[in-house]
Amino acid sequence: MKKLTNLKTQPNLQESRLKENLELLDQIRADAVNDIESLTEDFLHMTLVAESVQRNYRALLAENQLLKGTLLSIIDECGCWQGNRCDRCWKLLKILASANPEEKPDAARKYRAILSQLRNLQ
Repeated sequence: MKKLTNLKTQPNLQESRLKENLELLDQIRADAVNDIESLTEDFLHMTLVAESVQRNYRALLAENQLLKGTLLSIIDECGCWQGNRCDRCWKLLKILASANPEEKPDAARKYRAILSQLRNLQ
């Protein structure tokens, strides 16, 4: 019988580096796919948040328009007349005509008071 010699081969450094590089590239690609999936989820969440803000802003604009209409109808139903408005109606007209919201003194407090008065009427 022939004896087979078992030769141990020296690992080829170039080949092992290439294999390590391939494994590393596979890991990088897998991480990139995971990162893209995470970004997609983040963008979907940001889209939902933006849509919610848009809905809330539309609702706020509609409520402001309703309030403006209510204030104008209060002025129209007042006993005073155009050109000779009472102090209350004159203040309301000045506030409605103001382009700068910072000029409205205590606007938030007055807004809440008007809303509570309107709710009490219903």
